[in-house]
Amino acid sequence: MWGKLAFRLFLRELRRGELTVICAAIALAVMTVLTLSSVTDRIGQAILQKSNAFIAADRALASNHALPDEYRQQAQKMGLKTAQLTFFDTMLFANDRMQLAAIKAASSAYPLKGKLLIKSDFDAQEQVAEGGPKEGNVWLNETVMYSLDLQVGDEVELGAATFTVSHILSEEPDAPFNIFSGSRRVLLNEADIAKTEVIQPGSRVFYRQLYAGDGDDVEAFYQWLKPQLAENQRWYGVKDRQSPIANSLERSERFLLLAGLLGIILAAVAIAVSAKRYCERQYDPVAMMKTLGGARAQIRAIYLLHLSLVCGFSLLIGLAVGYSLQHVAADYMAKSMDISLPPASLRPWLSAVFIGVVCAVMFSIKPLLDLFDIPPLRVLRRNLGDRLVVSKIHLALSALTVFGLMWLFSGKIKITLILFASSALVVVVLFVASKVIFGTGRKLGLSPGNSWSLALASIQKRANANAVQLISFALAIKLLLFLIVLKNDMINDWQSQLPADAPNAFLVNISEQEKQPVADYLAANNIEVSRFYPTIRGRVNAVNGEKVAREVSLEDNEKKDEEARSGVGRELNLTWVRDMPSHNTLTKGQWFTEQSQGEVSIEQSMAERLEIQLGDTITFLIGSQSFDAEVTSFREVNWSTLKPNFFMILSPDLLAEFPATYIAAARIDDGENKAFTQLLRQYPTITAIDVDNFVEQIRSTIEQVSLAIGFVLAIVVVCGALVLISQVQASLGERMQEVVILRTLGARGKLIRGATLYEFLLLGLIAGVVAALVSDVALFIVQRQLFELPGKFHPDIWFIGPVAGALFVALLGYTMIARTLNKNTSGLLRKLM
Repeated sequence: MWGKLAFRLFLRELRRGELTVICAAIALAVMTVLTLSSVTDRIGQAILQKSNAFIAADRALASNHALPDEYRQQAQKMGLKTAQLTFFDTMLFANDRMQLAAIKAASSAYPLKGKLLIKSDFDAQEQVAEGGPKEGNVWLNETVMYSLDLQVGDEVELGAATFTVSHILSEEPDAPFNIFSGSRRVLLNEADIAKTEVIQPGSRVFYRQLYAGDGDDVEAFYQWLKPQLAENQRWYGVKDRQSPIANSLERSERFLLLAGLLGIILAAVAIAVSAKRYCERQYDPVAMMKTLGGARAQIRAIYLLHLSLVCGFSLLIGLAVGYSLQHVAADYMAKSMDISLPPASLRPWLSAVFIGVVCAVMFSIKPLLDLFDIPPLRVLRRNLGDRLVVSKIHLALSALTVFGLMWLFSGKIKITLILFASSALVVVVLFVASKVIFGTGRKLGLSPGNSWSLALASIQKRANANAVQLISFALAIKLLLFLIVLKNDMINDWQSQLPADAPNAFLVNISEQEKQPVADYLAANNIEVSRFYPTIRGRVNAVNGEKVAREVSLEDNEKKDEEARSGVGRELNLTWVRDMPSHNTLTKGQWFTEQSQGEVSIEQSMAERLEIQLGDTITFLIGSQSFDAEVTSFREVNWSTLKPNFFMILSPDLLAEFPATYIAAARIDDGENKAFTQLLRQYPTITAIDVDNFVEQIRSTIEQVSLAIGFVLAIVVVCGALVLISQVQASLGERMQEVVILRTLGARGKLIRGATLYEFLLLGLIAGVVAALVSDVALFIVQRQLFELPGKFHPDIWFIGPVAGALFVALLGYTMIARTLNKNTSGLLRKLM
């Protein structure tokens, strides 16, 4: 019997539209989680797969010692593609010349991801190679060709063997992006290593195995491999490398995660408001049931089943819309990225259902319990039960529920705490502000018959309800401002790193005698070039007279010599300049002056790693010569820029007597390639590193990430709009009663419309002010703690927030109320019955 009543109640209210807001709120929570989780999962996998070209595989295993062939055999059994790489340095000989070169011996399957580009001549077009060089052949990059005065078809001696130069090596997908090394590249067939007789006991050789395949297969292989990994073996992917691509991927993942968390907060607020309003609308039916003899247990069973039907229906709607939305978005972004997106896993579906059910239950339980306490006398006295006490326990449980869902969704306690704390701050500030504002408003003494007076009276009358509305409005505005500003800051930061005229080539190993002729040649051919930085290799030997550890683990940066102070563990590239580089920011201390003697400026993270303070004395060792320098400043360096960067910059007096080479960054446009090639032929000792393709791939990744971020932002904006709609809907019945009373008392339509508009303007303005201020503080923290962006405040949103909040809330609220204002009094009375 009660089951049939619950089902009839559900169908009747579904037809009448009574369930619209609460169903939309629950469906939105489910849709938000499913869409954001699925899209971010698929986009993240796709971008990662495309970015894997930077390591020529999905995963790589690196080692300083030969890797067991058992690894490759097991990987192939598990369905993975594999390739083997061996790296070593040796001398090349040709045409009575010699050149130290970096040799990479590759198996025929290399590369597993990305493209290997070669040229048949200096002036020929690039072509994609199918596998590496054949046995007996080598591919040399242009720098080595110029140094040895070679042409394609010539022979070169490598160790005990002679090889034919069959192609010019133009581009490797996994070429190291290091402007100080790795530029003289030679690609050799793996089968030819033994012929060279170069690798002997004690030789410095590095090994790498590449793996590619489905994510699950790669992970399964890693689980098999993990127990067998030695200390000198490292398993890594593209995100594990320190590069602009890895930084962009990490930032985008954090932003998408952040957007998902904000979507959960907004959806939870929408459900809480909608559930309370819906239960309030059921007060009269419950009172009627009790009057007709309905038992409390029977009414409870009816409405619990009713809530389950509402929840189940909303879940189905949310899942259907979420699946369609993510499918459309994924197809669109796949075309834009020119890649196929992998299917989403089952996790987004499970997360969406779980979060939807938890939100529906936790935010409906208190209003539902209040519903069961409605007295039967309400059929005679309609005001009974209207002011049921809000349970502090329920508020605490709701807050813990939101926090738990955010933590569960993100798995990151830091980001969860920052967002939750900033949202809680909005609630506290606005709760106090609403009491002060709504309380003092009574003392303003505005004249009757004035729209502003009527608006303030309406606000004061619904002080508690308006306080809740104010908090909801502010939360929605704050989270939207937060996301929009953060998105713009991220994209602006990426664009500032890679402007249209960003350098796409580096000139390394320029001697003092060549510096001015090279600069003149570049200027004569209209080739843009940065400043020339002198460089020399040196080691930090001591700090304040205390020796530092000379060996450091590359894995954890921990010193191996526990008796020594923390050190770098390797030689650094040192430079000396009078003026600070434009892409560096002074964080502490004072930069060099004309009178500076024996000073050094240190990059901030390096100073923290070495536990160095301003005023400390650092002892440097170059060759067999040592000297001291006083630390006078710390710098923040933007390592993502494609410009020469240095951990240590010394005052010119310290290194002026040391022989040094120079490095410069240049911009080579399409029409300048021939002139640039002529420069390299003229100065064969100069090394040129082409990073144009690297820059283009970074730009492509950033564009794809920006597209995904824009889509996610649109979903969160919809969440925010629904929160505002649910709040206005919650007070719609009471506003209809006010309109009837005011019209009965002779109020004109213009007065009522003006009062309604002003009321929403004031609420939106107050919410916007608090939202803007709290957003800016939260942004400052998040930018520095999570996104490694320079933390800054945004005074523009202090103006945009209040104005946009006032206009948006006023427009949305007035539009929803306009239909009520346009109805005649008799129509409103029938609606209220």
